[in-house]
Amino acid sequence: MALLADEYQEVGEETHRRDLTVRSMLLGASMVVFVNVGAPYAKYILHSSLMACDYLPFGVMLPFILAVLVLNPVLKSIRPSAGLTPGELAVAFVMGLVGSTIPTFGLTGYLISTIASPYYNATTENGWGEYMQPNLPGWLIPSNETGAMTWFFEGLPTGQSIPWNIWMPPLFWWVGFFAALMAVCFCTVAILRRQWIDNERVVFPLAEIPLTMIEGSDEPGLLPVFMRSKLFWMGFALPMVIILWNIIGYFQPTFPAIALQNQVNVLRDAPAVRLNIYFPLIGFAYLINLDVAFSIWFFHLLGLAQLAVTNRFGFEVGKGDNYCSSSPVMAWQGFGGFIVLVSWGLWMARTHLKDVFGKAFGRAPEVDDSGELLSYRVAVFGLFAGLIYVVAFLIASGMSALVVVVFLFAVFVLYLGVTRIVIEGGLVFLRGPMIAQHFTVYTLGVTAISPVSMAALSVSYAWFCDVKSFFMPAAAHAAKLSDVLKLRRSAVVTAVVSALIIGVITSMGYTLRMGYTHGAYNYGDWIFRGGSLVPYDAMVSKMRNPFDVGWDKLGVMLGGMVAMAAVTFMRYRFNWWPLHPLGFPVAFTLPVRLSFFSIFIAWAAKSLILRFGGIALYRKAEPFFYGIIVGFFLGTGISFMIDMIWFPGQGHRIYGW
Repeated sequence: MALLADEYQEVGEETHRRDLTVRSMLLGASMVVFVNVGAPYAKYILHSSLMACDYLPFGVMLPFILAVLVLNPVLKSIRPSAGLTPGELAVAFVMGLVGSTIPTFGLTGYLISTIASPYYNATTENGWGEYMQPNLPGWLIPSNETGAMTWFFEGLPTGQSIPWNIWMPPLFWWVGFFAALMAVCFCTVAILRRQWIDNERVVFPLAEIPLTMIEGSDEPGLLPVFMRSKLFWMGFALPMVIILWNIIGYFQPTFPAIALQNQVNVLRDAPAVRLNIYFPLIGFAYLINLDVAFSIWFFHLLGLAQLAVTNRFGFEVGKGDNYCSSSPVMAWQGFGGFIVLVSWGLWMARTHLKDVFGKAFGRAPEVDDSGELLSYRVAVFGLFAGLIYVVAFLIASGMSALVVVVFLFAVFVLYLGVTRIVIEGGLVFLRGPMIAQHFTVYTLGVTAISPVSMAALSVSYAWFCDVKSFFMPAAAHAAKLSDVLKLRRSAVVTAVVSALIIGVITSMGYTLRMGYTHGAYNYGDWIFRGGSLVPYDAMVSKMRNPFDVGWDKLGVMLGGMVAMAAVTFMRYRFNWWPLHPLGFPVAFTLPVRLSFFSIFIAWAAKSLILRFGGIALYRKAEPFFYGIIVGFFLGTGISFMIDMIWFPGQGHRIYGW
């Protein structure tokens, strides 16, 4: 990464002049539209590989790879000087990455399923009519009086048109809320950018992928620099051959497939060990620091051993919730780790934050913020304004002030914690160990929360539940690309805002049209079936069986905080300490359970390469792992096209979780 940064510093002036251009905006907008149409189509209709389920998704990587491998060479073949510059490709990539945080798991899927559900899915048995409907804010929930929600889930009757007028009022308020929330996240990234990139020198492993693909894009030669190696093509062939081999089985079901997902029972009283191979994750994980990669798989195996012991002795702290770690003990322990991770990060940034707020309030004019995404004054006051709107919105939706404080505390601990782990640890598949709603009800106790607040917590699942992809990590990577490539501040801000606007309009419009055309319930998909029931069923169950503060759970959380603090202390106090604290809080989340073996493979390969060949061999081997990534995504693209042509509705998922 340092070598790339030095190289681009030399050509910074040229990149500075050619970043936000008409063609970079058109390419970026095309990527945003592609992922916001393709992701719901692939998930709900085609049932093929997921396009937007992680922090460097297939729906962004595929079109960006095609832009680098096909579009740019075509432009250069027409006229050598017509190739896309690194700045233009970076702007397009930023737009695609930001746009991928909107569809399906990112925002639109759960928003529409959650607000469409409370009247359509209400029954006498589930108690929604008694516990939920009287307490739901009408201005946030579309009415089903005319059958509009029934039509959305079951399909539009012949001769009827889509009732856009029913959706517009609630979506107006939701879009305003999302704008404020995104502003808070973007301002937070702008405030912390210098601390992360300059002061702590966080490595941003995932940023190396687009930077390597961009390298030399405006130089002579049609073949990108990173492909000019035999090792690249060896890596490229590995997943491509396996995918093409397995595609034969689409047409001949008896044809033997190469299995990439297995599991083995190691400990009697613990869950099975997942031995899944995700080729792109192996490529991504090769770029992760060795101590981080080691800590992820080590803490996961340690968590399995811990579960075996606690299960053997019958130690438990109640039931878990959807979107939380399968073990409540590991969920609360992991959340305690998140609290320490975020708190330690803010403590380390205290001097920088003092400069930021001093500059914003005119008390530190000597602080230079000319190279930031936003001026510190704009960032700080934008953060305050966005938070005020978010708090006002949640209170208006029915939450009490105390519930808002506890809930938002958990939300931003998870937002900041996941962002830090993604940008430093390079984990593509990741979510927190629990959701903010679960933390809130057990921290305060249902007996201390009003029915209106419980209903508001149900509605909050519309924007915070299955956090597989969200805006802050994308914004942080935009900041990193801007820093390395010396992009103009206005170019990055324009790209981010444009991507959000295009993404929200495209995704919401297409998702609603798909629902009324096909009937959202007919997708057979979690988001519009079980996922639309979870928010209200979870809260009604707790209201029917109220409880006080979950002291046992908070005790486990405190234990997690102590353990995380100890690992962090050892990490910063002793150079020989092998465990990185990033691995502890996510040790038993579902994404790590599914992907730890791929991380182990990359760690083992990198360890051997560095041991026997040093940094020179590590650099020489990099093209092989880039080849794995490119070959996998292009192979997945071929599988996707075959599903579209021959297997609509019966697709084959290669990528996603």
